[in-house]
Amino acid sequence: MTNERNNNTQEEMDILLLFKKIETIFLKIILFFFRTIKETLLAWKKLAALILLGAVFGYVAENIIGKDSAKEASILLRINFDAGNYVYDAINLINQKIETEDEDFFTNDMKFNEDEVLEEISIKPIIDLKDILKDDINANEIRALFENLEFEDNLAMTEGFRSDYKYHVLTLDISSSASNSSIKKIIDYFNINPLFIGLKERQLQSISSTIFNNERTIEQIDKLIEKYSSADSFEKSTSQLYIDNKTYLPNELIKIKITLEEQNEELKGERILSTETVMAVNDTSLLIEQKGLSDNKTVYYPILLVLAFILGGAILKLYRYLEELDRRM
Repeated sequence: MTNERNNNTQEEMDILLLFKKIETIFLKIILFFFRTIKETLLAWKKLAALILLGAVFGYVAENIIGKDSAKEASILLRINFDAGNYVYDAINLINQKIETEDEDFFTNDMKFNEDEVLEEISIKPIIDLKDILKDDINANEIRALFENLEFEDNLAMTEGFRSDYKYHVLTLDISSSASNSSIKKIIDYFNINPLFIGLKERQLQSISSTIFNNERTIEQIDKLIEKYSSADSFEKSTSQLYIDNKTYLPNELIKIKITLEEQNEELKGERILSTETVMAVNDTSLLIEQKGLSDNKTVYYPILLVLAFILGGAILKLYRYLEELDRRM
């Protein structure tokens, strides 16, 4: 019994000793960080010098070294008149001119100034299956679409479907001196193309002609309906063999009228969105500059130097402490 009590007492002492050791280690860690912060604050002259040095270096890096860094732009485009393939071909041509550094092309054809430098341009469609499934496509084309379709960043598309999409994303890197007017010049380059002008004129003329013909047909349908719904027309029609027109023809005419009116509404909306072959949908704040903390180098570099100073001091203190502890052992 006495041995059991002694064992319990020894275990309790061991537990208390363990907790005291943990408490001591914990207090030493807190004390270590407190001393480090205290010494860092006492070294305010060094901190001030680091902040000033970082601000100067950041200003130089941001305004002199990085002055010619490129801006990024992402533009949502609507491509009309089934001109998708032609626009993609035009962008391939621009990329070839970028590779060959053809300054005459950018100056004469794209109307760029000397400080407007296009470094990279690419385009990809915004996939909407409704745009292509509303058309008649065969089973082989559908299979080709789904075999080459990916919905993640690595977008793969069957070449033949590019013109079937209305909306596309144009991405480009351009010199920092560029502005929204530079984007407009790129869009204008597409729209002043004689081929695109011809497509636009032909399509707009076709839309206007269809709307006009539909309106005339609707007027004629209204007159026919009015005629067949009148009592005189009914009396006259009873003496004719084609008497069932009284009940059948007006209903069919009303259906045709509704269809034509819906078609005209769609065409009018299409005409509003088809003033140009290539239209920028998000035409405000197109140029995007990275605005994270790391991009504001005048602020980022002083913070980085101060953190490096504090971390270096903490690592040095820890090294000295461990070295002293190693000597004692």
